[in-house]
Amino acid sequence: MKDKNRQQKVRKNPKYSDNIWAREVFSNGRQALQSIIGSSPIPAFIIGKDHLIIYWNKALEELSGIKAEEVVGTGQQWRAFYKTARPCMADLLVDKFKKEIPQWYAGKFIKSKLIAGAYEATDFFPELGKRGRWLRFTAAIIRNSKGSVIGAVETLEDITPAKRAEEALLKAHEDLEIKVKERTRKLAKANKALKDTTDHLSLILEFLPIVSYTCNADEDLTITFVSKRVKEITGYTPAQFTESPSFWQEHIHPEDQLDILGKLKSAAKTGTHQFEYRFQTADGSYRWLSDHRRLIKPGNRLRSYMVGAWQDITEDKRIRQEGELRLQQLIQSHKLKALGEVVTGVAHEINNPVSFIANNITMLEEMWNAVEPILASDGASNTDWGDKGIGYVEVCTNMKEIIEEFKTASQRIKRVIAGLKEFARTDETAPKKPVKIEEVIHGVLIIVGAQVRKTVSRMDLYIDSNLPSVQGHFQKIEQVIANLLINAHQSITPDRKGRVIITVRSIERFNAILIEIEDNGIGMEKEVLDHVFEPFFTTRRDREGTGLGLSISYGLIKEHKGIIGVLSRPGIGSRFSIYLPLDAKTQINIRPAILCCDSDALYLNEIKMSFADVIDWQCGPEDTCDDVIAYLEAHPEVDIFISEINLPAINGWELSRKIKERFPLLFIILYSDDPLTGNPAAGMAGQPDYVLKKPFSLLQLQKIIRETGRQRL
Repeated sequence: MKDKNRQQKVRKNPKYSDNIWAREVFSNGRQALQSIIGSSPIPAFIIGKDHLIIYWNKALEELSGIKAEEVVGTGQQWRAFYKTARPCMADLLVDKFKKEIPQWYAGKFIKSKLIAGAYEATDFFPELGKRGRWLRFTAAIIRNSKGSVIGAVETLEDITPAKRAEEALLKAHEDLEIKVKERTRKLAKANKALKDTTDHLSLILEFLPIVSYTCNADEDLTITFVSKRVKEITGYTPAQFTESPSFWQEHIHPEDQLDILGKLKSAAKTGTHQFEYRFQTADGSYRWLSDHRRLIKPGNRLRSYMVGAWQDITEDKRIRQEGELRLQQLIQSHKLKALGEVVTGVAHEINNPVSFIANNITMLEEMWNAVEPILASDGASNTDWGDKGIGYVEVCTNMKEIIEEFKTASQRIKRVIAGLKEFARTDETAPKKPVKIEEVIHGVLIIVGAQVRKTVSRMDLYIDSNLPSVQGHFQKIEQVIANLLINAHQSITPDRKGRVIITVRSIERFNAILIEIEDNGIGMEKEVLDHVFEPFFTTRRDREGTGLGLSISYGLIKEHKGIIGVLSRPGIGSRFSIYLPLDAKTQINIRPAILCCDSDALYLNEIKMSFADVIDWQCGPEDTCDDVIAYLEAHPEVDIFISEINLPAINGWELSRKIKERFPLLFIILYSDDPLTGNPAAGMAGQPDYVLKKPFSLLQLQKIIRETGRQRL
């Protein structure tokens, strides 16, 4: 009956019926409600559609300090967390003011995707506690079986610890960001400084004439880094060195490779080391490299490595070899100068007593000539001769011989003193006059011609016409040529037909006159050539040789700013060369040279790398034997000729024959990789001095040339 009455009331007033029905539902279901919401640790309350509180759980009582009986049945749910009346989220949902929720709640507003009609927001309440509290509100609409809104449920969760943890985390994150930014800024600054330093270092390394590199300190010596400068020096890119572990080793000259790699393997264990070796560049040629490297041991169980630098010292090598030659010439010059000063004093000291002896010998001879007849007439039969154990005839005979020997010895001493004075004399201040060399030659032949022709059966003169005059002293140049002709005559043994060739020509390259005196005498060994211009050095001391002729000639030619040189081969002969500058002021700069002919430019370069004085000639199909002869004529400093046998248009054997015919003293080395051309034709004239088979060791070639008597200039 009651249910029927209730249904009638509901039909008459739906709003009223919903509120009553909600209360009855909550009242009848209190036990279930208490088990679900009442025991929940989350504060919660329920309101009806009329905004009156239906339920207020225990957790909310503890949070707000308001008992349930104080507010249930009232619309004062705001008292749980606000000081003044204002709608709660549940009130807004009951009134369908969902859009207004963000206006009342400053915190985050979220519409739940899990529960239809549920909303969530957070807000801060400074009035709760000393520091305020953060609360999370969650509200959901309650509907009846027909879907009509009959109330709402709202929960309040204290999220202050989580919020403060979040704020602390955010603050820590912000602090970390600040620190990271500061560290990043410092790191960026450091990186910029490092980059600037690296750029400056790279710039410096690019301009320095060295290649920097790093390599492993193991047996493989694998290169790990090479600076860009290597491209300029070798023609290879840095990547070619680092990508192939054996690239660097394979390009070391074969003759240097074994020695260098052996030293480097021991160097990889200790200290700092420096090496020099030849390295093949991209164009196939070889360059001398100085390799300076240091072992680095970082510790901390890191692998050791090596840092180093390569420097191209090819030009330094050439200059060094030239310097050694110039040093020897300078030492020789200083020795002669110092000796000249000594000789001047010695000659002066000896001259006075020798003059006294020479004068007294003449007086003694006159006195003996006067005494001898008196002894013959008055005292020849005197018995005292027998008592003294000597005879009259013996005394007369011996006295004449002794006086004659005194005269001969004193005259020889005078000649030596005259030579010493001539050697020591420095007369550079005396005025020089134009001298016609052809007139000097003809004058010398008149003076010493008869003496020279005792051993010389043939004398050939080749004097260019219209020779320019040189500035100098006629008699001094005449004396030098006379000395050289007498030396040539004395070097020819009686058993051979002596020949002397005198050649005089102008060399435009040196702005000089060249005088060559060549003989076919016994020649000189290398050991003799090394001392030939030294004072008192002679091979004819048993034949009254003083060893001053060539040293005096050396000094006289030097006084004319000229050069005197000699090329000699034992058993073949000698050639003395005199270079006289036309102006007598400009010092001539000349050194011995090697002419090397080949059609292979790379092989030429490899030979040139081994010697500082090589003139390389890459022969083509247009070159002939006459071209080579003409070149040797214009380059008298060449004393060794090296050539491939099979040249494009020249046969090496024929070339050797023609060179030997014109320049018999020139040292010739031929080589070939063709076994069929490894031997000359039987009985061929003008055979080379050496024939080598390619590939031959450059060390072998160096040894041959080192043992050869080179031209002395």
